[in-house]
Amino acid sequence: MKVTAVLCALSLLIGGVALVPTTVQSAGWISGADMYAAPWVKEIEQELLKKDYRYVYASDPRTPQAVVLRKLNEAAKAQAANNTPLAQQLVHDALGVFEEGVRKHYYSQSDIEPITTFIRQHVPIKSS
Repeated sequence: MKVTAVLCALSLLIGGVALVPTTVQSAGWISGADMYAAPWVKEIEQELLKKDYRYVYASDPRTPQAVVLRKLNEAAKAQAANNTPLAQQLVHDALGVFEEGVRKHYYSQSDIEPITTFIRQHVPIKSS
């Protein structure tokens, strides 16, 4: 009887430790802060993940903030490699994710205006 109780207690202890969240287990598909090619991508991530915009993303099954962050990070890499045309195209594509959401009626143009304005203001890659 005591052996069974000890085994149960140990299994609960081991199972409990396995369920403790760590930063490794966090949503890596959204936050890649340690992998960003430029600090401005991290600033945009912080803005995109604000609770203020949660209602905007609610109807969009694509997880637009993750897609946009990937494209902006690629733009930062292209900029670092002095490939300005590619960087500009990737920024355009990132903003296009939100425009596509408007076309698909996931949200309205007025819903995404603050988000796209913030991105345009913080991306150092300017259109030609």
